[in-house]
Amino acid sequence: MAYVVAVAGIAGAGKSTLVRELVAALGDAVAVHIDDYQRVTRRPVREIVQWMRRGGSFDEFSIPLLEEHLERLKRGERVLDPVTLRQILPRRYVIFETHFGRAHQATGRHIDLLVWIDTPLDVALARNLRDLVRPLLQDPGVDLTRDRVARLSDYVENYLADVRALVLMQQQEVAGAADVTVDGSGESAGIVEQVRRAILDRLS
Repeated sequence: MAYVVAVAGIAGAGKSTLVRELVAALGDAVAVHIDDYQRVTRRPVREIVQWMRRGGSFDEFSIPLLEEHLERLKRGERVLDPVTLRQILPRRYVIFETHFGRAHQATGRHIDLLVWIDTPLDVALARNLRDLVRPLLQDPGVDLTRDRVARLSDYVENYLADVRALVLMQQQEVAGAADVTVDGSGESAGIVEQVRRAILDRLS
């Protein structure tokens, strides 16, 4: 039977990087990314804010294929990635990138170890802005027009008006159930080693 190790954190926390490097460090591991299965978090920010204001239960989000795949991978069965259509082969460890942790019961019930990346809000915001700006600066043919600058301004305005409240809610609902908490502003190799040791100590 495989173990599911969930990696959760706010946008910009470093989830994808940690998942990728954990898979490499553990060897007998495979990655599963929640964003390959759901589009809830890509809805307009105002819709998500309305969801939060009416109670904000993560269990409103139905992701049946992801539930099935986590269950099958734990049983040692292969599944088909819904985006790449490539087979995800069973391994001893399934490193599951998620926004919801155990707060989403249908997928959270499969989690054997939950890692929360505790990243300061300013660091996460800076990383997100960097990722928005970097492609523009790397393409010599891009003209930084008023429209592009306006989009960056809108991103910051949305963050101040709504997104920050959503992030704080995510921290409150998800982080408290974590088995392991790591400092997301720390050096990547040290974080990976800390989590790798926790996995081997608790699940081996």
